[in-house]
Amino acid sequence: MKSSHIILCGLGVLALAGCSHHDGWGVKGNIEGADKGTKLAIEANNAGHWYVLDSVEVASDGKFEYNAPAPYTGQDILRLTLPGKGSVYFPIDSIDQVTVTATADNFGSKHTVSGTPLAWGINRVDSIVNSTADPEALRRGLVNVITTDTTGIVAYYALGKSLGGKLLFDPNENFGNRAYGAVAQLYAMHRPNDPRANAVRQSYIDGRRALGKITREAQQVFEIPETGFFEIERYDARGQKQSLTQLAQGKAVILNFTSYELQGSPAINAMLNEIYTKHHSQGLEIYQLAFDSDEVSWREAARNLPWTAVWNAPSDGSMVLVNYNVGTMPLFYIINKQGELVERVETPSELPTKITKYL
Repeated sequence: MKSSHIILCGLGVLALAGCSHHDGWGVKGNIEGADKGTKLAIEANNAGHWYVLDSVEVASDGKFEYNAPAPYTGQDILRLTLPGKGSVYFPIDSIDQVTVTATADNFGSKHTVSGTPLAWGINRVDSIVNSTADPEALRRGLVNVITTDTTGIVAYYALGKSLGGKLLFDPNENFGNRAYGAVAQLYAMHRPNDPRANAVRQSYIDGRRALGKITREAQQVFEIPETGFFEIERYDARGQKQSLTQLAQGKAVILNFTSYELQGSPAINAMLNEIYTKHHSQGLEIYQLAFDSDEVSWREAARNLPWTAVWNAPSDGSMVLVNYNVGTMPLFYIINKQGELVERVETPSELPTKITKYL
């Protein structure tokens, strides 16, 4: 008779058993050079403390497979530990099935995690960390991950990376504090009930205080807006203030972060014009926020656009980029007719298809 037990950990509830069916999450893979019977510990984290949930044995051909009998509640990062050889971290969400391939001798440093988008995100972080010992190069690579992640868990994982025992992102230093702010905002917007949301937010605020930069704005910026998205008020080419909240009243809205100075900007605006012409009668609006350095040129280009086009002046600052976790442009968000931020679109060619779901 199989036995099972429930373990309540800091970031989720797991139902664990040494079972073979696939009703829940699982991890499998191949460890080249591992002896038959080698045990891999499956570990979870609670408030910074790693503890063993269960274990799985490696077969004679180096393969292993572990399946839990129930879905995982929430997103989490677990790890496989090969005693004396290090650990491989992998993400789990609901009934994810993750694959880990590694060698026994370099278990903690040379491995691949795959099988889900989250897994590839974690693998991307590990690849960056294992590619160089230059802290500045590591930070640049990981910042790119943080500013393009839409899940929260991958960015959170990147925040915790270190080099030589020193965190690459220290919330008490300017650079690291900005990274914490970006991740805190990501959680506030998309996963406010995740236990990590408060933890990262507090680290950010504590860091601002330590840096002597704590402000009312810093303390309030991560509060979830009643509208379901963060308000933006900017001036259009005719000097009229335009509110995103007012535009979105009962409308589906494409929120576009862009710059007309980008090489592909004419093509982006041509695509938006086609979408707007086709769907405006169905209740579609576009709120386009430009970050051009030349206001005069922007005004000339934006004056005759049929949608709401506004400019982010230098005096407006960059908090809106933090609020919406903007790393690269162009970037699009979709707000549905119920006022909910429902889609983040980083690939422009996907926008015409995605928007039709909300009209």
